[in-house]
Amino acid sequence: MAATRILLVDNGSLQPAATLQLRLLSKEVGRLLGETVHPVSVLHSHKIDPALLEGQPAVIFEQAVQQAKADGINELIVLPLFIGPSLAITEYLPKVFAEANAGKIKLSIREPLFGPELISMLIDNLKSTGWTKGSGTVYLCDHGSPIREVTRCRDFFALSLRNQLGLNEDELIACSMERREGAEYDFNEPLLEDALQQAKGEAVVLMLFLLPGRHAGSDGDVATIAKEHAPDGLGWKLSPLLGTHPALPALLVQRHLNFKFTKNAVIADALFVVPMFVLIGILAPNDLELTEHSMIWRGGVVATFAALFLFLREKLRKKS
Repeated sequence: MAATRILLVDNGSLQPAATLQLRLLSKEVGRLLGETVHPVSVLHSHKIDPALLEGQPAVIFEQAVQQAKADGINELIVLPLFIGPSLAITEYLPKVFAEANAGKIKLSIREPLFGPELISMLIDNLKSTGWTKGSGTVYLCDHGSPIREVTRCRDFFALSLRNQLGLNEDELIACSMERREGAEYDFNEPLLEDALQQAKGEAVVLMLFLLPGRHAGSDGDVATIAKEHAPDGLGWKLSPLLGTHPALPALLVQRHLNFKFTKNAVIADALFVVPMFVLIGILAPNDLELTEHSMIWRGGVVATFAALFLFLREKLRKKS
């Protein structure tokens, strides 16, 4: 029986399309890894009628933990289908796991998707709408978050996209679908409904969303906001979602393998340091001073770690 189980975890939705797309992603990530990856949601999706999900009920994280206990799993590995450090993965999942009394099961949560790899995917999605430089205003739109770090991710992407595409701030605007009340959440501004008033030419809403659902579906909240608040005569389009980009499964695999790579590099280096120290003590001339011994030892450690780093990185590159 498998000692480790991998879960691809999204936030969850009551829309069947989100769970179905999550399953497709899980299957592809599993194919790339050569092992089963289970599609799991934080909340909501278990309420969907299984008849709308090809007869197979959706699974939320709490259920997945209980099943892991019953199956004798030793470690649950979570691949977060989240762009930034949402509270769902930094607080809620560990809380649910702790309350489940999972016993000796270990919970390992990999890093979210934030990183430069998403920039090229966003550019692909933008250009797929027919957008060209000078054709109109781009609105990089996320949900809006109570966590400043999540909004910083959005703003990083906006700055990077402007630099790569040669756009000014009024040509590519970062905005939120919605926000919480209160001055402490002003970092989410501007809202999409207000930012659309600044549009020049055609507006393209570049979706910083992963899966379809109540917010990001073709008739979701973002589309509704554009319909209701776009100035008269303004043409607008929604970009594809990041969850449909063909490079996403490989990125999820990379997030998983990067963690294993770093862990293996540290372990391997620790295993080599002690033998290296002993070997240098045996081979080094006896008349060397302590500082010279120390310099040789440090050089040996650095060289060993560098060699191991390059070896493990090459293995990671080939696998991903």
